[in-house]
Order: sequence, then C-alpha cells, then structure tokens
Amino acid sequence: MAVPVSFSFPNLILRWLAAAFLVFAVYNPSGHSYYHWLVDMSDDRWSLKALAGVSLVIAVATFGYATLRSIGVSGVLSAVIFFGVVIWAMVDNGLLDGLSGWAWVTIVLGVVASILAIGVSWSHIRARLSGQADSNDVTL
Repeated sequence: MAVPVSFSFPNLILRWLAAAFLVFAVYNPSGHSYYHWLVDMSDDRWSLKALAGVSLVIAVATFGYATLRSIGVSGVLSAVIFFGVVIWAMVDNGLLDGLSGWAWVTIVLGVVASILAIGVSWSHIRARLSGQADSNDVTL
C-alpha cells in the first residue's frame, strides 16, 4: 500500500532550489557554468565534460518531462505569461530600472527554474488544494 507523501512549503522551496541549481549549472552569466567549461578549449578533460554533460541532460530532461506531464504545454505557457506580466508590472512601476543585460539573463533563468519547480511540484499542490488523489498514487 502506498503511503501518501506529505507536501509543504519547505518541499516546494527544496524543489525550487534543485531546479535553480540545475538551470544555473547549465548556464549563468557569472562565467562559472557547464557551458563556459565546455567552450573553454584550454581545458582538455573531455571525458569529464562528457560525463557532466550527459548528467545535466538527464537531469534537465527529467525535470522538463515531469513539468510537461504535470502541467502540460498550456500550463507552461500560462506560467510564462504569468511571470512575464509580473516582470512587466515590476518594470512599469520602476522596480527593475537600470538593470544590466546579465541581470535580465539571471531573471529569465530564475523564471525557468520557477516553472520547473512548479511543474515537479504540481501534482502535490493539486492534491493538497483539491483533496483528489493522483492516478499514479492509486494502488490495487
């Protein structure tokens, strides 16, 4: 018999931190990311670069697939529109004046991490809000 998993706000934060780590590990504007390591031709540890790359692809695919399965394309588009309007409101009210290009890249990466975190948490959030069991949680 499956034991229901408790889900709380700290669980959402942990999933967001995992998604943010993953997104910023692939690329970030600081220059310390897999992308920057990959294009550094002075470093010839290609076996390690390949291992890290395959690991990152698996992790990104897992988060991406889980997100698409739980909220679907329409959910991803809704989240993009929501975060876009939030950013628009912040710009319109002068909260994001004078940001550099790198700061905008960081904001976009934060939005991607947020969408992935919502996607991998959505089944738990929906179950908590509605009281309905996910079909994956039902056992015979």
